[in-house]
Amino acid sequence: MSSADPVSPQPRFEPARLKMTARAWLSNRVVIAYLLAVALMVVGGLLVPGFLAFKHIMTVIQASAFLGLVTLGQSIVIISGKEGLDLSVGGIFVIGVVLSASVLRGLDGNLPLALAAVVACGFALGLVNGAGVSYLSISPLIMTLAWGTATGGIALFTTGGVHIGKASPALEAIGLGSLSIGNPSLRISVPWIVILWIVVIVVAQYVLRRTRAGKTLYGIGANNRAAALSGVRTRVFRMMVYGVSGALSATAGMLLLGFVGEPDVNLGALYILPSVVAAIIGGIAFAGGSGSYLGAVAGSIFLTTLDSILATLQLGEGGRQVTIGIVLLLLLASYTPRKAR
Repeated sequence: MSSADPVSPQPRFEPARLKMTARAWLSNRVVIAYLLAVALMVVGGLLVPGFLAFKHIMTVIQASAFLGLVTLGQSIVIISGKEGLDLSVGGIFVIGVVLSASVLRGLDGNLPLALAAVVACGFALGLVNGAGVSYLSISPLIMTLAWGTATGGIALFTTGGVHIGKASPALEAIGLGSLSIGNPSLRISVPWIVILWIVVIVVAQYVLRRTRAGKTLYGIGANNRAAALSGVRTRVFRMMVYGVSGALSATAGMLLLGFVGEPDVNLGALYILPSVVAAIIGGIAFAGGSGSYLGAVAGSIFLTTLDSILATLQLGEGGRQVTIGIVLLLLLASYTPRKAR
């Protein structure tokens, strides 16, 4: 190189810029949600031998998938604004469990019909919520709580508390089976339900962020009046959102049937409040109009991991509920914005 050649400037280390980048990342609620989930898994590894083994982590994520699917429906309802909330997810979830079992009756040939019936029924039940909220101006809290109680009662009344039907072998393979990857000396197994959940996450993120429907969802959540003035039929759209939430809850119930084998009308209660909390932990604003399902995924994994740790430590049901309640109270309190006095 001659002395006349220009000298390329050397990159400079800028602590201020690095500090700003770190602050931006740590102020992102999605990042925080994943950090919380990872930190909780590390705590589990310190308290319980073998907790961080790949097989056990896959088991935790497998259990998280069912809550994650319900939380997807809960998330889009909250994002849609107008104090959106769906407390009927538990009742519709049970309908999905019971209906799929009664249609399947252990036969793989009935699987397409069962899936169609569950999705259609869940969507229709969700539309009732949407109609009450959008056209009758009933508070989402009251409407969905009442309708969730009614749907749970319908499931109990139609079954009489007795198991009707069961999962088919193919559905059980999805709920319990796994895909083995690698050679015989180093083989890992990923549950099929986890793979299915990953597909749902990718599709959901694309729809929410890249499609007109997703942009409309965030638009009506951020400013319902402005969306209406721009030509969006906000009442119809919000009613459809509740319908989609119902369809997702019922489908999650059908998938859980493949995991447990036989229907249980008490399963839905496990997903009502956790689906709300998972969405909020993941950074979805309760006021509507913002948030990401990726964060809600982390929230679902966090809650399932916490429950798994407490169960592994053989803590009694009362102690588990108290511990989970305190942890969630602290998290939600830290996420709630403070008003200036």
